[in-house]
Amino acid sequence: MSNPMNFAFLRKEALPPNGRKVAIIGAGPSGLAASGYLACLGYEVVVYDKLPQPGGLMVFGIPKKRIPPERIQAGVKRMERQFGVLFRTKTKICCSAPLHEEEGDHFSCDIRGLGELVREYDAIMICTGSWKSRKLGIPGEKLKGVHSGLEFLFPIRAARYASPNVSMPAVQGKRVAVVGAGHSAVDVVDSAHALGAEKVYMIYRRTVREAPCGSYEIDRIEEMGATWLERRTPLSVMGDDSVVGLELANGVTGETETLDVDMVVTAIGEIPTPPFQQELGLENVRKGEVRWLHMTSIDNVFVAGDVLTGPSKIGKAIYSGLRASRSLTNWLDLKAQDREDEYNYDEDKIDR
Repeated sequence: MSNPMNFAFLRKEALPPNGRKVAIIGAGPSGLAASGYLACLGYEVVVYDKLPQPGGLMVFGIPKKRIPPERIQAGVKRMERQFGVLFRTKTKICCSAPLHEEEGDHFSCDIRGLGELVREYDAIMICTGSWKSRKLGIPGEKLKGVHSGLEFLFPIRAARYASPNVSMPAVQGKRVAVVGAGHSAVDVVDSAHALGAEKVYMIYRRTVREAPCGSYEIDRIEEMGATWLERRTPLSVMGDDSVVGLELANGVTGETETLDVDMVVTAIGEIPTPPFQQELGLENVRKGEVRWLHMTSIDNVFVAGDVLTGPSKIGKAIYSGLRASRSLTNWLDLKAQDREDEYNYDEDKIDR
């Protein structure tokens, strides 16, 4: 088996318990990094995640050929056994968004409120990531047969858990248009071929040289049989009840063209889905201030990772989790010092 991911890399063994208890909401890269950092320093750490396994999109959004899920799970087991981290999976921390609005909510068997956690823990860190897909904003986007990248890929990764609310996309024999040129779009193309699509198009508004996935991946999917269409902009999804075509603006010829497809997947990225935006002041607080301190308008609630910054590389999400953890520990230390100073001041008054 591959070497486990070492999320608790500060120490080989945790420091003695310091009597402080922290809840992490979200077990993606930033949440796991924060958990490992705090556990090494002797904090009691409990991690809540709506999915059946920790790892977030590293497990449920990225193919295992890039990040073997076994490495992630081995790292999680190490944190559980050696550092006492508790993982509460299939648990949704309720927010203003209704349940089952985002991918992954389907697995939630338990629901808890933020207020409950604020009262129970010394501090909270929100690391819920980016689980809401961007929209094209064109006519026909709500037709049957139009999916976001996450809507398409997540059920494929989650199928092994046999949830009645999750079903594989029906691709067999269909003609699929994939909009986007990032790694998620490539993953959709690969998956559509594996599921028996008759034809797959990959559509991008710029050129192959500007494709985020790189020219190697474009060459590979073309060799596999996919058709690459560059400098094309979707104008509308055609159909009455379900997809029958995709209208495109051709940036090469300046004309409009139509693709004969019956499925459209828009793999153009995700947006942050911070829970409790109004309650935490994330709508009004200056982003630079939040990103520096990682603290919300509630004193003991912190935020880290893609939920704050938007989609990023895994390394950046991990760094954000570590930085937020340091901010959290500093804040708790200052709070404890203030209490001690106040106590000493009261003792002085009694002595006098």
